[in-house]
Parts: sequence; structure tokens; C-alpha cells
Amino acid sequence: MSTIIPFGVLPGGEEVSLIRLKGNGAVQAEIITLGAIIKSLWVPDRKDDRKDVVLGQDSLEAYLNNQSCSAAVIGRVANRIGGASFSIVKEKYQLEANDRGNCLHSGSGNYAAQNFQVEEIREDRVRLSLEDLGKGGFPGMVRVTVEYQIVGDALEITYTAKPSADTPINLTNHCYFNLGGHDSGMPRYHRVMICGDFYTAADQNCLPTGEILRTAGTALDLRELVPLGESLERLEKSNLSFNGFDHNYVVAGRGFRLAAAAEDPESGRRMEVWTDRPGVQFYTANHLDGQTACKEGMLYNRHCAYCFETQNFPDAVHWSHFPNPIVSAGETWRSHTAFRFSIV
Repeated sequence: MSTIIPFGVLPGGEEVSLIRLKGNGAVQAEIITLGAIIKSLWVPDRKDDRKDVVLGQDSLEAYLNNQSCSAAVIGRVANRIGGASFSIVKEKYQLEANDRGNCLHSGSGNYAAQNFQVEEIREDRVRLSLEDLGKGGFPGMVRVTVEYQIVGDALEITYTAKPSADTPINLTNHCYFNLGGHDSGMPRYHRVMICGDFYTAADQNCLPTGEILRTAGTALDLRELVPLGESLERLEKSNLSFNGFDHNYVVAGRGFRLAAAAEDPESGRRMEVWTDRPGVQFYTANHLDGQTACKEGMLYNRHCAYCFETQNFPDAVHWSHFPNPIVSAGETWRSHTAFRFSIV
């Protein structure tokens, strides 16, 4: 059986648990119920030395005081909603404007700050659930489940959401990866790739303009493995930088398919990101400043990790040519993402 142990108590008295998962392969994970956070993810290198490859914190108190690098589930709507409002038919919903007049990651209703309940647990998987009551201005209630499962040398995530009213839904996990180990510093020579011929153009506030443009010939072209440091330097010389990468790529193809990959030449670790979502937000930890001690006392600096947030397109509620984010009352929304590890 999986190991479940107490991880602390929230200010209101609710207990937070930690679940340890392992499968038949070498990959192991720790999940905490707060935010359904991936606290740790151990992956072997070519010498069979396992390291924790996700950024994070050591204690519940640290997560509550500094969520800036947590691998949490984001919802009800990940990324940005322009003007912090949207309409369904003729009904307008006003949200919290927490990001330059826009709503980012659902404001105070963000799942990252909510405590999930353990529904089912086995040695290699756990299913967590949450009742989203619409905090922050969203319509209706949504019954959410998040299942983590270790399959071979992969960590797979399955999301479901069933709303009581028509509502936008867009769930992701904001996991910060460094394949050299969370404590290994700037991954300058790690190679990254995204299966994206197109990206959704954005203004100075990272809000989509509605344009879908080609990556070819731009600093955003990551269709082949390129060293991260080199890509960041090229991006900084362009007019596309948001202090690093913070861009939504249109994932090529349909169905469950490869969306992105990263490799660490030194350790030999390779990660592939597979998803059924139409987009992936590539983010290079641009906000981290190395001022706060995090997991194992580490100071995480800017660009010390990278996120591949599988998702619908940002601000899809305002663009009819983006994939429709509205889920009807009573329908069950599902999504699946896998982080597959290997050695090169």
C-alpha cells in the first residue's frame, strides 16, 4: 500500500496529508493534499542515482507562506482571463483582478490554496477530490478529482470536473522541473523542445491578442531540442520576452500526443510531456529571485527551472476561434497528462 502520513494542520484546523507513491519502475513521488501538490518526484540518472527533480518546500508552513514554486493543481481556470470578467449567454461574471487588471489562475479560488480529500489510495496511485464552490466569482459548484498514478517510469495525471452550472474549466499542474535535481542551479545546458508550429500572441501583460502566429523564424521556435540558456539569450534579444519564456504554444496534432520534452546532458535524464490538451504554457520561473530558502534550504533563482503547463488557450472565454472552454452543467470534463522519464 501507499504510505500516507500527516503533513501538518491548516489554520482552520483541517489536516493536510502526504502520500508516497511508487510503482514497478524507479520513479517515486510524494503528493500533499494541499493544492494536490507534487512535493517530490525522484527520478534516476544514467548511474541509477535518484534525485528529486521538482522545486518545492519542506513543510506545510513554508508552502502556505511561499507558493511561488509549488507544483500545485491550478483551477478552476488556469492562466489569464482578460478584464477579470466573462459572459455566458447574457450573464456576466466578475472575477478578482489579481494580475494587472486581469484574473490569473482564478484568484483566491485557485485550487493551489485548497485542501483536497483523499478518495482512493493504492501503492501506485491516489485519487483526490475537491468541491469548488465558485470562490472568486465563478458560477455554480464543480466537483473535481485529480488522480496521480505512477505507470512504469512516468507520473500520469488524470483530471475530471463536473459543474452544476455552465462554466469555463481549464485545469493544469504548475510543476517546476529541473532534471539535474531541484538543487542543481541554472539548467543552462538542458535541452528543451516543444511540438508547436504556432503560438498564441500576447500583449505586454501576457494576455492573448487573438492572433495565432507561426513559431518558425522567431525566438519561440523550439521544435527541435535547443539548449535552454541559448534559447533564453535569443529570446531576450527579441521583442517577445516576458523576462524569459511565458508563452502558450499550440500543440501539434490531436488526441493524446507528445507536447514537449527536456533533457539534461549531464545526468542523462529525459522527460517527455504527453497530453490531450490543445496548448502548453512554457514558463521559465521568471519570477523567482533567490531571496527565500525553499526545499532543503535551496535559494531558487530566476530561470532555475521550467514548467510545461498543459492547458486550453489563455483567455479562451473571449476568443471564439480558440478551443471552447465552457463545460455545460452536468457534463463531465476530463483531461490526461503524463510526464514520462527515460535515460539518454
